[in-house]
Amino acid sequence: MNATSLDELRAKTVTDGLEEEKMEQIRQLLLGDHLAHAESRINGLEKRISELELRLQQRFDAIAARIEAMGGEMESDRRSSFDELSRAVQELGRDIQKLGKG
Repeated sequence: MNATSLDELRAKTVTDGLEEEKMEQIRQLLLGDHLAHAESRINGLEKRISELELRLQQRFDAIAARIEAMGGEMESDRRSSFDELSRAVQELGRDIQKLGKG
């Protein structure tokens, strides 16, 4: 039976760790600039998205405020029209009473 000794396992672990470190260095050399450029673009896009979200929120807030103001104007116009109609009905009633007495 070929049993691996503890020293052999430790040596293999150290060798594996060095190989992994070398591979990481090679990856960094080959892909480092590309990854940095991609990360920079992603950060730029995230910033633009945040700015767009902020502008959209501001526009939605402005639209909501305008709708609320228009609702208030419509309510005011409705009340004014109702008051005007009420006065006209009262005046018509007075005119009818005058005709009935006359």
